[in-house]
Amino acid sequence: MEALLVDDHPLICEILIAMLRKLMGSEAVVHVAGSLEAGLECARGCKRLDLVLLDLGLPGCSGIEALRRFREKYPDPKVVVVSSYDERERILRALEAGATGYIPKTSSPTTILAALRLVLEGGTYIPQEALGARIGKVAGEDLSEREQQVLRLVLKGLSNREIARQLDIAENTVKHHMGEIYQSFGVTSRAEAMAVATRRGYKPAL
Repeated sequence: MEALLVDDHPLICEILIAMLRKLMGSEAVVHVAGSLEAGLECARGCKRLDLVLLDLGLPGCSGIEALRRFREKYPDPKVVVVSSYDERERILRALEAGATGYIPKTSSPTTILAALRLVLEGGTYIPQEALGARIGKVAGEDLSEREQQVLRLVLKGLSNREIARQLDIAENTVKHHMGEIYQSFGVTSRAEAMAVATRRGYKPAL
């Protein structure tokens, strides 16, 4: 397995490298880059890049734009944002832009380890900071069996088209189910639906 850490803080890098090696095994290769451009170049030379940990405060290109640029070039690896910022809207925007998880740097080592383990096992980590007031119980929250199937595939990171292919249904049908999920959860976006689902104990499809 190969992982790439894109962060310009040496101490943070040291801590995350130790955690990755603990989770991925001693044979795992962990690359480090201090800027987005260096990270993009490093990714190009990787044989099998499984996981990227990306800071949003990089020199030259910071914020969600850095995530979008990485996703455009490398759509396959899991990309987890590791950031000093923990505002709810920023977290949700990162999830909408394709992040597989969002770990605030203020998180405890135990939380960071658990978050990375979840992502490596195929899940999506959403921190407590993203779970705002709209995530309380709402009327009609129960989902049908098909809606639950769709939701678990969303948590796995699949697009509507991929979900339609896997469930052998039309893409418009998936969009209809997503609309029902939004209404049931009282949310308006995919990222918010993922946050609600995680809070309520839904797990990614195997």
